[in-house]
Amino acid sequence: MNIIDYIKKNKDKTFKELPFTEIDNLIFSLLSYLDFTNIVPAFKKNKITLKEAATKLENKKKAYRGIFISSTFKMLQIMKNTQRYQDTLLYNYMKLVNSDMQFGAITMKLPDKSTYISFAGTDTSIIGWEEDFKMTYLYPVSSQKYASVYINKAISLLDKNVRVGGHSKGGNLSICAVMNAKFWIRKKIIKITNFDGPGLLKNEFESKPYQKIKAKIAMYVPKESIIGMLLYSTPDYIVIKSKGLNILQHDAFNWQCKNKELIRDTQSKRSKTLQKKIAKKLNELTLEERIAFVKALFDIFKNNNIKDTKEIKLKQIFKLIKDFQKLDKETQNLLTELLIIIFIK
Repeated sequence: MNIIDYIKKNKDKTFKELPFTEIDNLIFSLLSYLDFTNIVPAFKKNKITLKEAATKLENKKKAYRGIFISSTFKMLQIMKNTQRYQDTLLYNYMKLVNSDMQFGAITMKLPDKSTYISFAGTDTSIIGWEEDFKMTYLYPVSSQKYASVYINKAISLLDKNVRVGGHSKGGNLSICAVMNAKFWIRKKIIKITNFDGPGLLKNEFESKPYQKIKAKIAMYVPKESIIGMLLYSTPDYIVIKSKGLNILQHDAFNWQCKNKELIRDTQSKRSKTLQKKIAKKLNELTLEERIAFVKALFDIFKNNNIKDTKEIKLKQIFKLIKDFQKLDKETQNLLTELLIIIFIK
């Protein structure tokens, strides 16, 4: 079963009857992908129930195109009619997309009185993907800075048992936010979960702020993980079973569950090989070369007037690959492999 099956199976179980599970953790981490603008309050004292928010969002169904985001929308609509989730309170919603970053976050008060902060992963905007690639040479990027500002503002003195999590880039932002949170806020956080998100640069991975929180970090990746293998992360990540192919392994709705847990698996040879290739390429490049590399890559998208991955058609894929010929052969091959994996769904 997947997470939607889990929601349906446990719809009438309260958090007292079935305490918070790792599957619940994944479910709440995904809600920040949805656009709750003008529905969920942004840093005001008032809150809205999950049921009310889902009902107000229902008429925006046409806006949610694409397999993953439409599944997230569907998941919320199922959650609103369950005893387990419908009374969850949503608040502190933020969404920012500008020329420098793509950021989203939401705070939730669960029926068991615990608090969950969810950071959104990369959407389909090229700006979002460019920011991800900037993580290969820059810390903090704009969304990582904003994550720290957000968490310091979102957690109150009365909050306790705070969990922070995110899928894809959201997992990275969860770690960065807590690393740079105020001391009293870090003390309230009991768990940080990175669901197949990229890691950190070596200096940050070895830094004191990371060392202070690393015991609270859990990381989950699918068998064919790509995104989660970028940069430096905990070596103790949990590999789980996913039914998807290529980048669809990254889609959390393809992750398999049983009872209260995500089903364990072993990492594929392909995932390990790609991880080594990327690490090797990054280690070979100086800081200046990394900056030039990312600029050259995203200039290709800009020169082709591509602002969103949803705009990329098969014909354009081949045009982009042709443009990669300006780069060295090894980089061409790596980029071509990544492009096909990421954008052909």
